[in-house]
Amino acid sequence: MVSISVALATYNGARFLREQLKSLADQSHLPDQLVVGDDGSSDGTMEILKEFRKRAPFPVHIHRNETNLGYARNFLATAQRCNGDWIAFCDQDDVWLPNKLADAASEIERTLGCCMVLQNAWLCDSALASRNHKFPDRLRTGLHGSCEQYGFWVWPGFLKTIRSDMLNLLGDEEMPRSWFPRESHLTHDKWTCIIANAIGGVVVLEDPAALYRRHDAALTGDYNRQTLGERVTKARSVSADHYDFLADVAGECARYMDRLSQRTKNPKWASALRENSYDFLKLQKTQRLRSQLYAGHRFVNRLAPFFGILREGGYFGAPFTAMGSRSAAKDAVRVVFGNS
Repeated sequence: MVSISVALATYNGARFLREQLKSLADQSHLPDQLVVGDDGSSDGTMEILKEFRKRAPFPVHIHRNETNLGYARNFLATAQRCNGDWIAFCDQDDVWLPNKLADAASEIERTLGCCMVLQNAWLCDSALASRNHKFPDRLRTGLHGSCEQYGFWVWPGFLKTIRSDMLNLLGDEEMPRSWFPRESHLTHDKWTCIIANAIGGVVVLEDPAALYRRHDAALTGDYNRQTLGERVTKARSVSADHYDFLADVAGECARYMDRLSQRTKNPKWASALRENSYDFLKLQKTQRLRSQLYAGHRFVNRLAPFFGILREGGYFGAPFTAMGSRSAAKDAVRVVFGNS
């Protein structure tokens, strides 16, 4: 039987929390425990949690942080308190479908070498009315090996179940910066993604497992689809500084993965993390070339880094560094027309 702990991070979540807790109790495969990390809520969150603990069909452990950690550090600290062999991250404002943990557990039992299970959700409004859009629905279903995803990738934390021993890699040192500029450092969802991508064994399931509630207080975006004009305007606004920033982040990730390779006692993981460090250095090189392309004032100054990115497989090649045809087309337009 697969042992799964649920790590729930809360902060002033009383508005939607009861619905989420009920969905945990309605799971066809009940979690072995629910571990909650509250980040200093000032509404009725703690009262709701304590009330649920009295009637929950599984143990509920509630920890209240002495200082506000922020949602990412709170998630990782909460996950480290779990005792299950597997950990499912849980947001306070969504609703899980009854099959979520059962589907994850079945896949864990079936797939040798699995380190992380990814699931999809139905995108919903604040009242949980579906937008008829499955989210994120980006990857083919099935098993993905080492470095089969782009270096800067992420899957929402509430849709993943991870091996708990991955958390043994966490140390006291500062994490690399996030490739999302609004976040100071790697969040729990990005950290688990780069680790799982390095060591391999990522399984993607097709069936939706949750209702993903988008509302005015959500920390992430509303995921409304942008028009072509909006996407073009956004793409044109990106400057060379942004790609210099991404190159710096890739370098930080390379050094971080090298440190992790020296920390782990798992020889296979050590080798994979070391190789991944080299991959981040390649990613750093392509992003630096892209910065030069966008900084170039003359056609020839833009053309040279464009072909440099091509040679390095920055558009088409190994998945870890290949940005794809859209990026190639976007950069080709920049080469020809500059910033006009």
